[in-house]
Amino acid sequence: MAIEPPRKPTRHKWQGEPNDAIKLAALRWYALMAETSMIQIYATNPSYYKTLCGIMRDTIKALEKVTEKPLGDPDGDCPEGYVRCGRECAPMCDVID
Repeated sequence: MAIEPPRKPTRHKWQGEPNDAIKLAALRWYALMAETSMIQIYATNPSYYKTLCGIMRDTIKALEKVTEKPLGDPDGDCPEGYVRCGRECAPMCDVID
C-alpha cells in the first residue's frame, strides 16, 4: 500500500470563541427536542413513521444548503477515525434517500 505524504494546510484551523460551548449546547438541545418529539409521535402512532422520516430527510437537506463550503477539510482529509461522506467527515456514512 502506497503512503501519501502529509498535505500542507491550505487554510487556518478553526479557533473557538468563549461562547461557542453555549451555542453548541443550544444546537444540541434543539436536536434532542426534535428526537424526543419524533419518539413520542412514533410511540403513540407508528403510522407516522414515513412522515417523520420525510421531515428528517428534508431537515438534513436544508442543513446541507446552509453553506456552500464542504463541512470537512476542503483538501479531502478527515481526522483519524473519520471517513469522507459527501461534503462532510463522519465516523461512518449514512445513506439517506
